[in-house]
Amino acid sequence: MDFITGYVIGSRMLGKSIGMSASADAFAPPLLSDMDKLEDRVQRLALVTGALWALLEENGYTREQLVAKIEEIDGADGSIDGHVIRPPLRCPNCDSAVSPGAKLCQFCGWTNPDADPLATL
Repeated sequence: MDFITGYVIGSRMLGKSIGMSASADAFAPPLLSDMDKLEDRVQRLALVTGALWALLEENGYTREQLVAKIEEIDGADGSIDGHVIRPPLRCPNCDSAVSPGAKLCQFCGWTNPDADPLATL
């Protein structure tokens, strides 16, 4: 018996002994749903990225230029680490922190004219 099988059997026995169902099946659907959502977002991002690169290549840009731009954007937050950290904006009406991708201030309803259309990817 491997570790996973032993864990599942032990969990079921524990669940039955205290009157609770500890079946792994009870936890699988929400986890898979969240994973499916994440996979969908990754696939959409890959599609948009591929389309953008195809347009750039068609207009004469090189891979070297792409790599240089990636490094420039990556380092804009002070660290070349493969992550883009976008600091929150300040709402001009109520001075609350507003996510860079948000269309509205959650407190006063100010409309962000510069909302980042890629932030939701």
